[in-house]
Amino acid sequence: MSLNFISPLFLLGLLGIGLPVLVHLLTKRQVTHIKFSAVYLLRSSHKRSIRRSRPNRWLLLLFRCLAVAGLSLSLAHPIFSFTGNEVFLASKPAANVFILDDSYSMRLAVDGKSRFELAADYLTNAIGEMPASNAVGLALASTPARRLQGWGADRQTLGQKIESTQVSFATTQIGPAVKEALDLLESSPQEIKRIFILTDLAKNGWTEEEFPEILSHVPPVNINVVDFSPESSGTNRAAIQGVEVGQEFLANRRTVRIKAKIANLLPEKLLSRLPVSLWVDGKKIKDRWIEALSGPTSEVEFSIPLQEDGPLEGRVEIGEDALNEDNRRYFIYQPKQKLNVLIVDGDPDTVAHQSETFYLERALNPFAASTADIEPTISTLAELPRRDLGKFSVILLCNVNELPFDYERQIEKFVLQGGGLIVSLGDKVDPGFFNEKLGALFPVTLDALNQVGAGHEPFRMKLKDKKHPALKVFGAKIRSQMEAIRFHSIFSSSPREGKSLSVPISFSNGTPALIESTYGEGKTILFASTLDRDWNEFPIQPTFLPWIQRWVKYAARGLGAITRKDLLIGETYRWEDEGEPGLVETPTGAFKAFTVADGSASLFKDTAIPGVYKVYPASKNNLESASERVSNRPDPGVSPIGFFTVNLDTEESRPQKISPEEIQQLLDGASLKIIDSKDSMAADPQDGNFPMAGPFLLLAALALLGEGWLVRRE
Repeated sequence: MSLNFISPLFLLGLLGIGLPVLVHLLTKRQVTHIKFSAVYLLRSSHKRSIRRSRPNRWLLLLFRCLAVAGLSLSLAHPIFSFTGNEVFLASKPAANVFILDDSYSMRLAVDGKSRFELAADYLTNAIGEMPASNAVGLALASTPARRLQGWGADRQTLGQKIESTQVSFATTQIGPAVKEALDLLESSPQEIKRIFILTDLAKNGWTEEEFPEILSHVPPVNINVVDFSPESSGTNRAAIQGVEVGQEFLANRRTVRIKAKIANLLPEKLLSRLPVSLWVDGKKIKDRWIEALSGPTSEVEFSIPLQEDGPLEGRVEIGEDALNEDNRRYFIYQPKQKLNVLIVDGDPDTVAHQSETFYLERALNPFAASTADIEPTISTLAELPRRDLGKFSVILLCNVNELPFDYERQIEKFVLQGGGLIVSLGDKVDPGFFNEKLGALFPVTLDALNQVGAGHEPFRMKLKDKKHPALKVFGAKIRSQMEAIRFHSIFSSSPREGKSLSVPISFSNGTPALIESTYGEGKTILFASTLDRDWNEFPIQPTFLPWIQRWVKYAARGLGAITRKDLLIGETYRWEDEGEPGLVETPTGAFKAFTVADGSASLFKDTAIPGVYKVYPASKNNLESASERVSNRPDPGVSPIGFFTVNLDTEESRPQKISPEEIQQLLDGASLKIIDSKDSMAADPQDGNFPMAGPFLLLAALALLGEGWLVRRE
């Protein structure tokens, strides 16, 4: 507690108390002189009067002193404060580093103010509470953790830094922020070294691998964690964890599928009637309701017809809760008129119809029709390194016995990101090569080649899963025609331990004919025979065309991840496409330039805001300097040449808090104190301060009334 006087008029109060006392003493001396000079006849009467009036004079003196003092003190505008806090005081000069958590979970609000605003007010008060001999430094704890202010800044500069700091959309990084603070404390001469962490204790920000060794610093550092987690008027119930966009080629008309993954942040509670809406080009297109979300996640899927060839720009939203920033997720999708397929011929031939891919190419695009929705591209193994896999939706490896050096890694990346891979076998295939180089992509190992001997019954296909998306359109007649096709050579295979797979088609001897699996965002399909006439009669049957087209289109269902570049807040965007990028239009409408180059790619690092970013070509009038292009806009009439989205990392949304015991374990025995933000210091500078001007005025008024009553009584 403390009594603060904001005006020097306090001295007048002291003078108001002393002056009446001095007058009284002088008056007493004069009265004594008169007493000895008076007429004897009045002496006895005068003595009685003095004896009777002496107590009243002391009371009168008291009232007058109180009146003058109360009036003087009220003019000084004193404040009685309850906010004095020994936490921010030290017996000796101290070096203090404040770490302010500016991650997006600090956007949770209470009484119209976010946790971050409360923490910033708290920080301003704490710095003002500290003695002038204390050194103060600042650091921010959102990704990437960084130093905001070192030593040497005056309190006014520190206040301006705090006032200009805004809460981010990034996640928390307490460990790296503590490391920044420790590096700063090493350069301070003060004996007492302290760190104050102002945070909501979101558990995702306290990563053990990122925490530095605290005890290695001598002298030891005191850690004070100021907890703002109770400061919230609501609960963050749910968040959109991800959005997948892709084309549906299996349908009769082209459609786009948007699948949103909703995370239940309170898995112990049942979330009911949660609204989910789809927005495209700024307009709400569809609404859905999740009737009950009791598990950790739920998926909602939207399908819309593809009417134009331009990019689809949109977002998926859920109903409002305490933290709305994670209730929407943005997407951008460039639909394709045709499904581009790369066919790798492992056994090319100068005679066209004897080539491995002759029948396959014509089945995917019969008569090279311009209206076909599949565009095949034939490539030899020698040409494969020059192909840009990012331009294709599906890769078919036909009777391939080898790949260019380390090329299997590119194929793995292609499938991992959503591409489809179909492999057909043949006499060139080496099981050892397949199992070693492509083993990570397929859930089986190739065993041996099985051939039908003379006079024996050939192998025939059995369509086991009639409800499979690629097979359900075939009626009984077409299925019977397919099951009558003769195969005389097939490969047997064995499942890998721990791998999941499905076998929608098998051969009559029980050997899997078609094996389907998922790898990352993409699909892999292995056909255990050839797609030419070497081992079977399938390619010359009328059912081959719809059968292979259905499987190619089915494999392309994960295409969206290939064409969509979805980043998280703070990640770097790499421009590796054709054409020189010039400007990026951010979600706020500002235009910024690519200012960093990394070999053949241009980099854009200013991804601090969620939304859709548009890439424009470099201006023809301004190609010399990137710094000159920053303030410019694209040339009139120029369309974007690329798009990418930036979204929140929803790990920050999770409400789980770290416990004091877990923090102590991370600090490895260092001195730790957990402080409640409400108990240690009021967030508002006026909270806990009581103005005393009114009470002092009331005291002066009461003293004057007392004086008047006393004089009237006499």
